[in-house]
Amino acid sequence: MKLTVDLLNTFLILIALFIAYLMPFELFLISYALLGPLHYLTEINWIKDKSYFVKEKYWLQLCVVMALLIAIPALIGLDFIKNSLSKSIISIVDSVKPYTNMAIFLCLVAAFTAIFIKRNYLKVIVFFGMGILSFFLIKVSNFNLIIGIFLPTLIHVYVFTMLFMWYGTLKQSTKVGSFNVILLAAVPIIVYFLPLYDSWRVLSEYVKNVYVESKFYLLNVYTSKTIGASDGSNFNFSDIITGKIQLFISFAYTYHYLNWFSKTTIIGWHKNINKTKLFALLTIWVVSVALYAYNFKLGLILLLFLSFMHVFLEFPVNIISIKEIVKHYTKKLNSVKTN
Repeated sequence: MKLTVDLLNTFLILIALFIAYLMPFELFLISYALLGPLHYLTEINWIKDKSYFVKEKYWLQLCVVMALLIAIPALIGLDFIKNSLSKSIISIVDSVKPYTNMAIFLCLVAAFTAIFIKRNYLKVIVFFGMGILSFFLIKVSNFNLIIGIFLPTLIHVYVFTMLFMWYGTLKQSTKVGSFNVILLAAVPIIVYFLPLYDSWRVLSEYVKNVYVESKFYLLNVYTSKTIGASDGSNFNFSDIITGKIQLFISFAYTYHYLNWFSKTTIIGWHKNINKTKLFALLTIWVVSVALYAYNFKLGLILLLFLSFMHVFLEFPVNIISIKEIVKHYTKKLNSVKTN
């Protein structure tokens, strides 16, 4: 069974990369709208059934609060909501906006403390200490870049997916599984050497407008600037660097979703979905897809809470994966030293 899933994932990596090469801008929107919401819903349900991978009862409530701190300002930014609120409420919400990256950072800190620190008073000290530190760090551009831009996007969909796969190969080792981890790690290099494909420069006005209105293009810009491919001062859909970066982004998101659904029989996320849950999940998914079809930006904002909830709730899984990988190779290293 594991070998079959591994072979399936080899195919999924290759097909996701191939389609991303043909239509890097369009594929991202399709995957985000169609696969994204179903992934959020099924993963949150699975994590809930696993008791959120932490013992602390406050973990879920903390994630809800932090996700709301991010989602509410975006919701209030919608004209039909903003026009119905008083100026004082809007002013309060606007004052919170600059601190939303603190919410992401503190959720990550809370996940670390829940896994590595046993004593509650130490958890409180670390959490509030990091909270004070992050208050000053929000003025640092690199902090906002890593925590606010990359952590919930490319780190989540690419780096954490690769680490989770790596952890899986250590538990149930197969040559194909190990090959998949190496292949996934090699994708940025493969993308670098791929030639320009003409369709990258032939985009509909709809696709361009969605990228601009939803500000999806910013991830491309920040990535380009970070790797030194541009100064980040402008964005051009027809630029080859833009196309290649978007190719990678589209691949990373698409494979992240496909990888999740391919592991159904391995991690069994479907086992506790009864008929009532299935109906509820499918209903929310259909409504979500309809929202994206009606107005992509509206769908993005209305689903922002759900999107960040699944990112936050996954933090303990990500940390456990890193912990077990380090533990595995530390044991190996100690074994070699002993011999």
